[in-house]
Amino acid sequence: MGIFKKLLTGITSSNVMGKYGTLEDWQKASPNELKRYKENIKLGVEQKTVPKIILGSFLMVEGKGEEEEGERILREAMNEGVENAERDYSAALAYYYMQKGKFNTALKKDKWFPKWIEASEKCVEQGYKNAESILADIYIACYSLNDPEFEEIVIKIIKLLRIATAKHQSMACLSYGRFIQNKLSSNEYKQKNTPNYQELEAAKPYFLQAIKDEKGTQFESSAYEAMISYYNESIHRDIKKAIESYLSKDDISGISTKIDKTYEEALKYVKSGDEKSKIATSILNNYVVLFDFLNLAILVKGKDDKNIVADNYIWQMDEKRFSNKAITIKNDIAMDILSQYYLDNLPEIKQNNLKIHKPTTEYMEKRKETRSKYIQTNINQYNEFFRTN
Repeated sequence: MGIFKKLLTGITSSNVMGKYGTLEDWQKASPNELKRYKENIKLGVEQKTVPKIILGSFLMVEGKGEEEEGERILREAMNEGVENAERDYSAALAYYYMQKGKFNTALKKDKWFPKWIEASEKCVEQGYKNAESILADIYIACYSLNDPEFEEIVIKIIKLLRIATAKHQSMACLSYGRFIQNKLSSNEYKQKNTPNYQELEAAKPYFLQAIKDEKGTQFESSAYEAMISYYNESIHRDIKKAIESYLSKDDISGISTKIDKTYEEALKYVKSGDEKSKIATSILNNYVVLFDFLNLAILVKGKDDKNIVADNYIWQMDEKRFSNKAITIKNDIAMDILSQYYLDNLPEIKQNNLKIHKPTTEYMEKRKETRSKYIQTNINQYNEFFRTN
């Protein structure tokens, strides 16, 4: 939602307060209040006391079927060289697309898209506030890796965001960090063998700067959430590397050390009582639990009666990667067996210097409390399966 809040600031700056309302007034207004604002604005336009572009913006925001008329008014204002027309056109259409759920890659086919891009580009040329980061966000939302012109768009986005971050524009560092994390550092983009590919770690400085830039703003919570999400993605990718190391029987101690460090760093950015941070932290803990169970699977792999448990658990960690594997032990049962093994063999765990994180031990204890009879049944079934196969 951050991009939309940022885009909307342009509509009201040329508005007249009071009886004509502001963008915020229009959003909160009741049907009767909207009707009054509309009548006042139309009368003001007729009396030439209100710029016509205010009516155009209102019709786009109102969303009562007069968007075509609103767009036409704003487009004519641009053609006539009305002051701030490009800014208001860009902002009004952004709000309209957001409200209609169109702010995505399909938007490129919309009849107003070319004019919207043109207006947003002119906002950059004319030096409007946050214009570079706004245009970059539009490009990011509307172009995907599979678009033939994506590489050309990437160059534009990078140029815009470098300017925007240097100016500390609202949400600029957040946008750049997310763009690197979600697209420029993705495996899909790496396979394109492009010079614009970046490692995930390149996003980190932008997220750190975003926390500073957005301090005290409405986006501060988003900055902390994005920082934790960055660490989540780092751990997620390292888990995939660990799975490959498991298959090739390579040591994963280096990956374990890195994940442990990443987890500890991430915890520094958890904001108590913040809902976004709470969700991101829940994902973080889930990834750590997954990795700790992977480590347990590796530990028991050498034990004859546990090989099949280890394999089945890890195959189900990446079902797409191991779609050709025949699963003989469901994930729940595998986790029950691994949990019980950990709780029954703590001296061995310590002897092997296997670090199990707090979320994992809490998960095991809770699992033991709520599934005790199922766990024992599953273990008995497994023992019988192993004895007869």
